[in-house]
Amino acid sequence: MDDGSTRSDVPETYFAPAGRDTPDDIERKQKVVRANPLLTEALNAIPGMVMILNTHRQIVEANHAMMQVLQVTAEDLLAKRPGEVVGCVRVKEGPDGCGTSRHCVTCGAVNAILESQSQKAHVVRECRILTEGNSGPGAMDLRVAATAIDVDGEMFIVLAVEDISQAKRISVLQRTFFHDVLNTAGCISGYADFLAREHEAVEEISRLLVRLSDQLVEEINAQRDLVLAEAGDLQLQVDMLTTWDVLEALCAQYRKSPVAEQREIQLREVWNGVIWTDRRLLMRILGNMLKNGLEATTPGQTVAVECLNQGEDVVFAVHNPGVMPTEVQLQMFQRSFSTKGQPGRGIGTYSMRLLGEQYLGGKVDFVSREPDGTVFTLTIPKTAPFIRNSDHLHPS
Repeated sequence: MDDGSTRSDVPETYFAPAGRDTPDDIERKQKVVRANPLLTEALNAIPGMVMILNTHRQIVEANHAMMQVLQVTAEDLLAKRPGEVVGCVRVKEGPDGCGTSRHCVTCGAVNAILESQSQKAHVVRECRILTEGNSGPGAMDLRVAATAIDVDGEMFIVLAVEDISQAKRISVLQRTFFHDVLNTAGCISGYADFLAREHEAVEEISRLLVRLSDQLVEEINAQRDLVLAEAGDLQLQVDMLTTWDVLEALCAQYRKSPVAEQREIQLREVWNGVIWTDRRLLMRILGNMLKNGLEATTPGQTVAVECLNQGEDVVFAVHNPGVMPTEVQLQMFQRSFSTKGQPGRGIGTYSMRLLGEQYLGGKVDFVSREPDGTVFTLTIPKTAPFIRNSDHLHPS
């Protein structure tokens, strides 16, 4: 008779090995750890979050700091994996939970644990995690250190976790803010200098200065709104909009942008209807989608914009002919991950998800595959649900 422990009963995995210890094994290994007072005292002396994992990446012990931060008991943590206790959204996608989904191949925590196990070494990695909790979607930037140890002939992994979200957030905001604002300010300065020397060009240069000044103000407002949104303090301005007017204004704005040079922006199928939402945030999300699409195309190619009627919802879509590498797709919407591979940037897709889902009550998604290319979509209700939520609502 099958005793339930055969390999055929172990769920498949897309990355890290599947399978878990039995409750009896978990309890036995916890006793092994707790029988070593020096180890447990050292664990609780550390002010940051530290846990001890078995070879299946399950928690057998955690320090007091971790329980305080997560507001849980030792029993709540026992036998769970790290992603399962912090609310990682990828847990439910894996056949055997944390570490076994397709996205886990890019997870710094899982990779650190596996490398430490295989090499019996101390391994440090950074880890970006998308979370889902009672307050809605969130994001964490962590630094994890995994160390393989032997306790009475049993192998364990000591996993120390440091939350570096605030430091990453500041770094990204500073790099992006200074990069974008300084670029725009430099253009304004250059045109102003030219204007002082070439009086006959006054009318044309004046138009350019107005456009660049508007762009500078928008970039400053975008950074301010992102900071407020992450803090949960962003106030919404509800307007009645027509989808055609929104997309016409969007395309007109970006056709003048340098990123659209030698590229075509095309309005395709557009459902021309009325929606109630925040125009500023809607334009910002769609603008990021369109900008990403233009940056992903080569000269001579076309980026298409659509709007589709879907019952009580409306779907905005931006299509470009390029296809993103799998590694990029797996890390999409992470706060400090950039699709362009530039360190310290990567706010665009993260802010799309934050504003579109947490504030506009919708869904931001994408599909990228051959031969169709890449399509980013924003699905929002025609009558925004936040009208019923006075916490974020500021009627216009």
